[in-house]
Amino acid sequence: MGRPYGIPGPSAAAASSRALAGGRLSREPGLIDPAVEELLRFWPPVVEFRRTAARDVVLAGQPVRRGDKVVVYHASANRDESVFPDPDRLDLTRTPNDHVSFGFGPHFCVGARLARIQMAALIRRVVAGLPGLELASDAPPKRLVSNFQNGLKELRLRWA
Repeated sequence: MGRPYGIPGPSAAAASSRALAGGRLSREPGLIDPAVEELLRFWPPVVEFRRTAARDVVLAGQPVRRGDKVVVYHASANRDESVFPDPDRLDLTRTPNDHVSFGFGPHFCVGARLARIQMAALIRRVVAGLPGLELASDAPPKRLVSNFQNGLKELRLRWA
C-alpha cells in the first residue's frame, strides 16, 4: 500500500471493505465526498496535539490558566455526542460533518485540501476500478505505533 502511514491507509481499509462501503459508493459516486469526511472523522490522521493556553479560560467547566498545556485528542473530539448523533457509528453519508481532524482556526492543516483530494481519488479508484477488493479476514490490519500519527503499517486485501 505504498507509505506505511498517513491518511490513505485508513480510508483504503474502510472503502475496500464490503461491510463498510457495501457497493453503495460505486452506485452513488456523489457520496464519496461525504464518505471522505466521515472517514476523517472516524479515524483522524493525527492522534493528538498539545497547545499552550494563551490566556485564562474556562473550557467545559474546567479552568485553564494561561501557560497551561492542553491536549486535543482528535478522535475524542470527533466523537462528541453533543455534535455527532450516534458518534461511534461509521456513517458514510453523515452530513453535516464538522470534525476537527485537520485542526481548527490558525492551526488548521495547510495540506487538508490535498489530503481530501487524495482520499477521494483513492476511493473512486477502489470502488470503480477494483471491484471485489476487500479486507483479508485472516490478517487484521497492523497499526502504526505512534503518539502523533494514526495510520497503518500493513493492510492485507484479497479479491472476492
